[in-house]
Amino acid sequence: MTFSFIKEKRNIPIVLWFLLPALAGYSKWVRGAVNNYDIYKGVFYHLVKQVNLYSQYPQEYFDSNHYGVVFGLIIMPFTWLPDGIGVPLWVALQAFVLYKALQALPIKPAYQWILYLICIVDLMTASHSVQVNPSIAGMLILSWYFVKKEQDHWAALFVILGTFIKLYGIVGLAFWVFSRHKSAYIASLVAWSAVLFVLPMAFSSPSFVVQSYFDWYDSLVHKNLENQNAISGLGQSMQDVSLMGFVRRVGGFPMLSNLFFLVPAVILQGLPLLLFKQYNNTIFQLRYLAAVLIFVVIFSSSSESPTFVIAVSGVAIWFVSQSFPIKRWAWAVLGFVMLGTSLSATDLFPPDVRRMFIIYSIKAVPCCVVWFVCIFQLLFDTTSQKMTLWLNQD
Repeated sequence: MTFSFIKEKRNIPIVLWFLLPALAGYSKWVRGAVNNYDIYKGVFYHLVKQVNLYSQYPQEYFDSNHYGVVFGLIIMPFTWLPDGIGVPLWVALQAFVLYKALQALPIKPAYQWILYLICIVDLMTASHSVQVNPSIAGMLILSWYFVKKEQDHWAALFVILGTFIKLYGIVGLAFWVFSRHKSAYIASLVAWSAVLFVLPMAFSSPSFVVQSYFDWYDSLVHKNLENQNAISGLGQSMQDVSLMGFVRRVGGFPMLSNLFFLVPAVILQGLPLLLFKQYNNTIFQLRYLAAVLIFVVIFSSSSESPTFVIAVSGVAIWFVSQSFPIKRWAWAVLGFVMLGTSLSATDLFPPDVRRMFIIYSIKAVPCCVVWFVCIFQLLFDTTSQKMTLWLNQD
Protein backbone atom coordinates (compact mmCIF):
# COMPACT_ATOMS: atom_id res chain seq x y z
CA MET A 1 0.00 0.00 0.00
CA THR A 2 1.65 3.22 -1.13
CA PHE A 3 1.54 6.56 0.63
CA SER A 4 -0.34 8.07 -2.31
CA PHE A 5 -3.08 5.45 -1.82
CA ILE A 6 -3.44 6.49 1.83
CA LYS A 7 -3.46 10.20 0.90
CA GLU A 8 -6.51 9.67 -1.33
CA LYS A 9 -9.36 10.63 1.01
CA ARG A 10 -11.82 8.08 -0.28
CA ASN A 11 -9.29 5.32 0.52
CA ILE A 12 -9.09 6.24 4.21
CA PRO A 13 -12.06 3.98 5.11
CA ILE A 14 -10.32 1.08 3.34
CA VAL A 15 -7.10 1.63 5.31
CA LEU A 16 -9.06 1.82 8.56
CA TRP A 17 -11.06 -1.25 7.54
CA PHE A 18 -7.96 -3.45 7.79
CA LEU A 19 -5.78 -1.56 10.23
CA LEU A 20 -8.27 -1.16 13.07
CA PRO A 21 -9.34 -4.84 13.23
CA ALA A 22 -5.72 -5.98 13.12
CA LEU A 23 -4.87 -3.63 15.99
CA ALA A 24 -7.92 -4.85 17.89
CA GLY A 25 -6.80 -8.46 17.44
CA TYR A 26 -3.29 -7.65 18.58
CA SER A 27 -4.53 -5.77 21.66
CA LYS A 28 -6.75 -8.71 22.59
CA TRP A 29 -3.76 -11.04 22.36
CA VAL A 30 -1.63 -8.71 24.50
CA ARG A 31 -4.32 -8.80 27.18
CA GLY A 32 -4.68 -12.57 26.90
CA ALA A 33 -8.34 -12.21 25.94
CA VAL A 34 -8.50 -14.53 22.93
CA ASN A 35 -10.68 -17.32 24.26
CA ASN A 36 -12.63 -17.54 20.99
CA TYR A 37 -9.40 -17.95 19.06
CA ASP A 38 -8.37 -20.75 21.41
CA ILE A 39 -11.71 -22.45 20.72
CA TYR A 40 -11.14 -22.11 16.98
CA LYS A 41 -7.67 -23.70 17.18
CA GLY A 42 -9.11 -26.44 19.34
CA VAL A 43 -11.39 -27.51 16.50
CA PHE A 44 -8.33 -28.49 14.44
CA TYR A 45 -6.39 -30.02 17.33
CA HIS A 46 -9.35 -32.10 18.46
CA LEU A 47 -10.17 -33.12 14.89
CA VAL A 48 -6.68 -34.55 14.47
CA LYS A 49 -6.72 -36.19 17.92
CA GLN A 50 -10.26 -37.49 17.25
CA VAL A 51 -11.72 -36.25 20.50
CA ASN A 52 -15.18 -34.72 20.74
CA LEU A 53 -15.16 -31.30 19.08
CA TYR A 54 -18.04 -30.04 21.20
CA SER A 55 -17.07 -31.08 24.72
CA GLN A 56 -15.87 -28.69 27.39
CA TYR A 57 -12.07 -28.37 27.68
CA PRO A 58 -11.53 -26.10 30.71
CA GLN A 59 -7.77 -26.60 30.57
CA GLU A 60 -7.73 -25.10 27.06
CA TYR A 61 -10.55 -22.54 26.99
CA PHE A 62 -13.87 -21.52 28.48
CA ASP A 63 -17.20 -22.38 26.86
CA SER A 64 -17.38 -24.90 24.00
CA ASN A 65 -17.14 -25.02 20.23
CA HIS A 66 -20.25 -24.58 18.09
CA TYR A 67 -18.67 -24.49 14.63
CA GLY A 68 -18.76 -27.23 12.03
CA VAL A 69 -16.14 -29.89 11.40
CA VAL A 70 -14.72 -28.23 8.26
CA PHE A 71 -13.91 -25.14 10.31
CA GLY A 72 -10.93 -27.07 11.66
CA LEU A 73 -9.34 -26.96 8.20
CA ILE A 74 -9.93 -23.24 7.83
CA ILE A 75 -8.22 -22.43 11.10
CA MET A 76 -5.44 -24.97 10.47
CA PRO A 77 -2.86 -22.55 8.91
CA PHE A 78 -3.24 -20.23 11.88
CA THR A 79 -2.37 -23.00 14.34
CA TRP A 80 1.13 -22.97 12.85
CA LEU A 81 1.65 -19.30 13.82
CA PRO A 82 2.44 -17.68 17.17
CA ASP A 83 -0.76 -16.18 18.55
CA GLY A 84 0.75 -12.69 18.48
CA ILE A 85 0.82 -12.98 14.69
CA GLY A 86 -2.06 -15.39 14.15
CA VAL A 87 -4.74 -13.40 16.00
CA PRO A 88 -4.26 -10.12 14.07
CA LEU A 89 -4.03 -12.05 10.79
CA TRP A 90 -7.18 -14.01 11.60
CA VAL A 91 -9.11 -10.84 12.36
CA ALA A 92 -7.73 -9.18 9.22
CA LEU A 93 -8.85 -12.21 7.18
CA GLN A 94 -12.41 -11.76 8.45
CA ALA A 95 -12.27 -8.11 7.42
CA PHE A 96 -10.87 -9.07 4.01
CA VAL A 97 -13.67 -11.51 3.20
CA LEU A 98 -16.36 -8.97 4.01
CA TYR A 99 -14.44 -6.24 2.19
CA LYS A 100 -14.21 -8.29 -1.01
CA ALA A 101 -17.90 -9.15 -0.76
CA LEU A 102 -18.96 -5.52 -0.35
CA GLN A 103 -16.58 -4.53 -3.15
CA ALA A 104 -18.29 -7.08 -5.43
CA LEU A 105 -21.67 -5.38 -5.07
CA PRO A 106 -22.84 -3.33 -8.06
CA ILE A 107 -22.03 -0.07 -6.30
CA LYS A 108 -20.03 2.53 -8.19
CA PRO A 109 -16.45 2.63 -6.83
CA ALA A 110 -16.81 6.29 -5.89
CA TYR A 111 -19.57 5.38 -3.42
CA GLN A 112 -18.37 2.07 -1.98
CA TRP A 113 -16.87 3.86 1.02
CA ILE A 114 -20.45 4.41 2.23
CA LEU A 115 -20.82 0.66 2.77
CA TYR A 116 -17.54 0.48 4.68
CA LEU A 117 -18.40 3.39 6.96
CA ILE A 118 -21.80 1.95 7.84
CA CYS A 119 -20.30 -1.46 8.66
CA ILE A 120 -16.99 -0.56 10.27
CA VAL A 121 -18.24 -0.12 13.86
CA ASP A 122 -19.83 -3.57 13.86
CA LEU A 123 -16.74 -4.97 12.13
CA MET A 124 -14.76 -3.68 15.09
CA THR A 125 -17.23 -5.20 17.56
CA ALA A 126 -16.74 -8.57 15.87
CA SER A 127 -12.97 -8.04 15.72
CA HIS A 128 -12.70 -7.32 19.45
CA SER A 129 -14.38 -10.69 20.01
CA VAL A 130 -12.10 -12.33 17.41
CA GLN A 131 -15.31 -13.50 15.71
CA VAL A 132 -15.89 -15.22 12.38
CA ASN A 133 -19.14 -13.35 11.63
CA PRO A 134 -17.65 -10.89 9.10
CA SER A 135 -16.71 -13.87 6.94
CA ILE A 136 -20.21 -15.31 7.25
CA ALA A 137 -21.65 -11.99 6.07
CA GLY A 138 -19.17 -11.98 3.20
CA MET A 139 -20.03 -15.52 2.15
CA LEU A 140 -23.74 -14.73 2.08
CA ILE A 141 -23.14 -11.68 -0.09
CA LEU A 142 -20.83 -13.64 -2.40
CA SER A 143 -23.41 -16.42 -2.71
CA TRP A 144 -25.76 -13.82 -4.19
CA TYR A 145 -23.04 -12.15 -6.28
CA PHE A 146 -22.01 -15.32 -8.08
CA VAL A 147 -25.64 -16.14 -8.87
CA LYS A 148 -25.91 -12.66 -10.37
CA LYS A 149 -22.74 -13.34 -12.41
CA GLU A 150 -24.15 -16.74 -13.49
CA GLN A 151 -21.24 -18.55 -11.82
CA ASP A 152 -23.47 -20.91 -9.87
CA HIS A 153 -20.70 -23.32 -8.91
CA TRP A 154 -19.02 -20.58 -6.86
CA ALA A 155 -22.34 -19.42 -5.43
CA ALA A 156 -23.03 -22.98 -4.25
CA LEU A 157 -19.56 -23.21 -2.69
CA PHE A 158 -20.12 -20.15 -0.51
CA VAL A 159 -23.54 -21.39 0.58
CA ILE A 160 -22.22 -24.82 1.56
CA LEU A 161 -19.00 -23.50 3.10
CA GLY A 162 -20.92 -20.95 5.16
CA THR A 163 -23.38 -23.63 6.27
CA PHE A 164 -20.67 -26.13 7.17
CA ILE A 165 -18.94 -23.47 9.28
CA LYS A 166 -21.99 -21.89 10.92
CA LEU A 167 -25.58 -22.75 10.06
CA TYR A 168 -26.34 -19.12 9.22
CA GLY A 169 -24.89 -19.79 5.78
CA ILE A 170 -27.88 -21.92 4.79
CA VAL A 171 -30.04 -18.85 4.16
CA GLY A 172 -27.92 -18.24 1.06
CA LEU A 173 -30.04 -20.92 -0.59
CA ALA A 174 -32.71 -18.24 -0.98
CA PHE A 175 -30.76 -16.78 -3.90
CA TRP A 176 -31.25 -19.99 -5.89
CA VAL A 177 -34.52 -18.49 -7.16
CA PHE A 178 -32.53 -15.81 -9.01
CA SER A 179 -30.34 -18.38 -10.77
CA ARG A 180 -30.69 -18.94 -14.50
CA HIS A 181 -29.07 -22.36 -14.15
CA LYS A 182 -31.06 -23.90 -11.34
CA SER A 183 -30.19 -27.52 -12.12
CA ALA A 184 -26.48 -26.72 -12.30
CA TYR A 185 -26.79 -24.85 -9.01
CA ILE A 186 -28.34 -27.88 -7.29
CA ALA A 187 -25.70 -30.18 -8.76
CA SER A 188 -22.99 -27.85 -7.44
CA LEU A 189 -24.58 -27.88 -3.98
CA VAL A 190 -24.44 -31.67 -3.94
CA ALA A 191 -20.86 -31.76 -5.22
CA TRP A 192 -19.53 -29.17 -2.76
CA SER A 193 -21.39 -30.83 0.11
CA ALA A 194 -19.66 -34.10 -0.67
CA VAL A 195 -16.25 -32.47 -0.96
CA LEU A 196 -16.51 -30.51 2.29
CA PHE A 197 -17.97 -33.49 4.12
CA VAL A 198 -15.14 -35.82 3.07
CA LEU A 199 -12.21 -33.38 3.23
CA PRO A 200 -11.78 -33.38 7.04
CA MET A 201 -11.49 -37.17 6.92
CA ALA A 202 -8.02 -36.74 5.43
CA PHE A 203 -6.91 -35.28 8.79
CA SER A 204 -9.00 -37.53 11.00
CA SER A 205 -11.13 -40.58 10.15
CA PRO A 206 -14.46 -41.16 8.38
CA SER A 207 -16.16 -42.56 11.49
CA PHE A 208 -15.03 -39.64 13.66
CA VAL A 209 -16.20 -37.04 11.13
CA VAL A 210 -19.61 -38.69 10.82
CA GLN A 211 -19.97 -38.86 14.59
CA SER A 212 -18.88 -35.23 14.85
CA TYR A 213 -21.85 -34.10 12.77
CA PHE A 214 -24.21 -35.84 15.20
CA ASP A 215 -22.33 -34.19 18.06
CA TRP A 216 -22.61 -30.82 16.32
CA TYR A 217 -26.37 -31.22 16.01
CA ASP A 218 -26.67 -32.07 19.70
CA SER A 219 -24.56 -29.07 20.69
CA LEU A 220 -26.65 -26.68 18.60
CA VAL A 221 -29.92 -28.01 20.03
CA HIS A 222 -28.55 -27.63 23.55
CA LYS A 223 -27.24 -24.13 22.83
CA ASN A 224 -30.57 -23.01 21.35
CA LEU A 225 -32.47 -24.20 24.44
CA GLU A 226 -29.91 -22.60 26.71
CA ASN A 227 -30.22 -19.25 24.89
CA GLN A 228 -34.01 -19.26 25.06
CA ASN A 229 -34.10 -20.28 28.72
CA ALA A 230 -31.62 -17.55 29.64
CA ILE A 231 -34.57 -15.27 30.28
CA SER A 232 -34.89 -16.92 33.71
CA GLY A 233 -31.46 -15.55 34.53
CA LEU A 234 -32.01 -12.09 33.06
CA GLY A 235 -28.88 -10.01 33.40
CA GLN A 236 -26.62 -12.96 32.70
CA SER A 237 -27.24 -13.91 29.06
CA MET A 238 -25.48 -12.00 26.30
CA GLN A 239 -27.21 -14.01 23.57
CA ASP A 240 -30.70 -14.20 22.05
CA VAL A 241 -30.24 -10.57 20.97
CA SER A 242 -33.11 -11.01 18.54
CA LEU A 243 -36.70 -9.99 17.98
CA MET A 244 -37.77 -13.04 19.96
CA GLY A 245 -35.38 -12.14 22.78
CA PHE A 246 -36.70 -8.57 22.86
CA VAL A 247 -40.32 -9.70 23.18
CA ARG A 248 -39.47 -12.42 25.70
CA ARG A 249 -37.37 -10.13 27.89
CA VAL A 250 -39.10 -6.77 27.59
CA GLY A 251 -42.62 -8.06 27.03
CA GLY A 252 -42.43 -10.53 29.88
CA PHE A 253 -43.15 -13.68 27.87
CA PRO A 254 -40.21 -15.89 28.86
CA MET A 255 -41.69 -19.13 27.54
CA LEU A 256 -42.76 -17.79 24.14
CA SER A 257 -41.57 -20.22 21.47
CA ASN A 258 -39.32 -19.20 18.58
CA LEU A 259 -41.88 -20.72 16.22
CA PHE A 260 -44.32 -17.96 17.13
CA PHE A 261 -41.92 -15.62 15.33
CA LEU A 262 -40.22 -17.86 12.79
CA VAL A 263 -43.33 -19.07 10.97
CA PRO A 264 -44.67 -15.60 10.09
CA ALA A 265 -41.11 -14.34 9.50
CA VAL A 266 -40.39 -17.07 6.94
CA ILE A 267 -43.72 -16.34 5.24
CA LEU A 268 -42.95 -12.63 5.06
CA GLN A 269 -39.41 -13.30 3.84
CA GLY A 270 -40.81 -15.57 1.13
CA LEU A 271 -43.67 -13.37 -0.09
CA PRO A 272 -41.52 -11.08 -2.29
CA LEU A 273 -40.35 -14.15 -4.21
CA LEU A 274 -43.86 -14.40 -5.66
CA LEU A 275 -43.08 -11.26 -7.69
CA PHE A 276 -41.44 -13.24 -10.48
CA LYS A 277 -41.25 -10.28 -12.86
CA GLN A 278 -38.94 -8.50 -10.43
CA TYR A 279 -36.30 -11.22 -10.45
CA ASN A 280 -34.15 -9.44 -13.04
CA ASN A 281 -34.36 -6.14 -11.17
CA THR A 282 -31.06 -5.34 -9.44
CA ILE A 283 -32.68 -3.11 -6.82
CA PHE A 284 -35.14 -5.88 -5.96
CA GLN A 285 -32.34 -8.43 -5.63
CA LEU A 286 -30.21 -6.11 -3.49
CA ARG A 287 -33.09 -5.42 -1.14
CA TYR A 288 -33.82 -9.10 -0.90
CA LEU A 289 -30.15 -9.76 -0.11
CA ALA A 290 -30.34 -7.06 2.57
CA ALA A 291 -33.47 -8.65 4.07
CA VAL A 292 -31.82 -12.08 4.18
CA LEU A 293 -28.72 -10.73 5.94
CA ILE A 294 -30.89 -9.06 8.57
CA PHE A 295 -33.31 -11.98 8.86
CA VAL A 296 -30.65 -14.51 9.81
CA VAL A 297 -29.62 -12.41 12.81
CA ILE A 298 -32.85 -10.95 14.20
CA PHE A 299 -34.59 -14.34 14.09
CA SER A 300 -31.79 -16.34 15.70
CA SER A 301 -31.66 -17.10 19.42
CA SER A 302 -27.87 -17.48 19.02
CA SER A 303 -27.40 -13.84 18.01
CA GLU A 304 -25.08 -11.79 20.17
CA SER A 305 -23.53 -8.38 19.81
CA PRO A 306 -20.67 -9.41 17.44
CA THR A 307 -23.18 -11.20 15.19
CA PHE A 308 -24.71 -7.89 14.12
CA VAL A 309 -21.98 -7.20 11.58
CA ILE A 310 -24.06 -9.55 9.38
CA ALA A 311 -27.30 -7.63 9.91
CA VAL A 312 -25.67 -4.21 9.58
CA SER A 313 -24.11 -5.31 6.28
CA GLY A 314 -27.69 -5.87 5.19
CA VAL A 315 -28.66 -2.41 6.46
CA ALA A 316 -25.83 -0.86 4.41
CA ILE A 317 -27.00 -2.66 1.27
CA TRP A 318 -30.59 -1.58 1.93
CA PHE A 319 -29.48 2.04 2.36
CA VAL A 320 -27.63 2.26 -0.96
CA SER A 321 -30.62 0.71 -2.71
CA GLN A 322 -32.77 3.75 -1.87
CA SER A 323 -33.83 6.20 -4.55
CA PHE A 324 -31.59 9.25 -4.75
CA PRO A 325 -31.69 11.75 -3.13
CA ILE A 326 -32.15 9.69 0.01
CA LYS A 327 -35.39 10.54 1.80
CA ARG A 328 -35.25 11.98 5.31
CA TRP A 329 -37.03 8.99 6.80
CA ALA A 330 -34.35 6.65 5.34
CA TRP A 331 -31.61 8.78 6.91
CA ALA A 332 -33.52 8.64 10.19
CA VAL A 333 -33.77 4.85 10.04
CA LEU A 334 -30.05 4.57 9.27
CA GLY A 335 -29.30 6.88 12.21
CA PHE A 336 -31.46 4.69 14.44
CA VAL A 337 -29.39 1.64 13.43
CA MET A 338 -26.08 3.45 13.88
CA LEU A 339 -27.05 4.63 17.35
CA GLY A 340 -29.11 1.73 18.68
CA THR A 341 -27.27 -1.20 17.09
CA SER A 342 -23.73 -0.16 16.20
CA LEU A 343 -22.66 2.56 18.63
CA SER A 344 -24.57 1.04 21.56
CA ALA A 345 -21.79 -1.58 21.74
CA THR A 346 -19.02 1.03 22.05
CA ASP A 347 -17.53 3.11 24.86
CA LEU A 348 -19.75 6.02 23.80
CA PHE A 349 -22.35 4.36 26.01
CA PRO A 350 -21.75 3.72 29.73
CA PRO A 351 -21.15 0.03 30.59
CA ASP A 352 -24.53 -0.34 32.32
CA VAL A 353 -26.34 1.06 29.28
CA ARG A 354 -24.39 -1.19 26.91
CA ARG A 355 -25.32 -4.17 29.02
CA MET A 356 -28.98 -3.14 29.08
CA PHE A 357 -29.04 -3.01 25.26
CA ILE A 358 -27.84 -6.62 25.21
CA ILE A 359 -29.70 -8.28 28.07
CA TYR A 360 -33.01 -6.76 26.96
CA SER A 361 -32.18 -7.38 23.26
CA ILE A 362 -32.77 -3.69 22.46
CA LYS A 363 -29.79 -3.80 20.11
CA ALA A 364 -31.88 -5.90 17.70
CA VAL A 365 -34.78 -3.44 17.43
CA PRO A 366 -33.33 -1.00 14.84
CA CYS A 367 -32.40 -3.87 12.51
CA CYS A 368 -35.91 -5.30 12.96
CA VAL A 369 -37.29 -1.98 11.73
CA VAL A 370 -35.08 -2.10 8.63
CA TRP A 371 -36.14 -5.69 7.93
CA PHE A 372 -39.82 -4.73 7.97
CA VAL A 373 -39.05 -1.73 5.75
CA CYS A 374 -37.18 -4.04 3.34
CA ILE A 375 -40.12 -6.42 3.11
CA PHE A 376 -42.56 -3.53 2.60
CA GLN A 377 -40.43 -2.02 -0.17
CA LEU A 378 -39.96 -5.37 -1.87
CA LEU A 379 -43.71 -5.89 -1.93
CA PHE A 380 -45.09 -2.41 -2.54
CA ASP A 381 -42.42 0.11 -3.56
CA THR A 382 -43.15 0.92 -7.21
CA THR A 383 -40.00 3.05 -7.46
CA SER A 384 -37.82 -0.01 -6.84
CA GLN A 385 -37.50 -0.58 -10.58
CA LYS A 386 -35.44 2.59 -10.90
CA MET A 387 -31.69 2.46 -10.55
CA THR A 388 -30.19 4.75 -7.93
CA LEU A 389 -27.35 7.15 -8.56
CA TRP A 390 -25.01 4.90 -6.58
CA LEU A 391 -25.52 1.68 -8.54
CA ASN A 392 -23.84 0.47 -11.71
CA GLN A 393 -26.25 0.02 -14.60
CA ASP A 394 -26.59 -3.55 -15.90
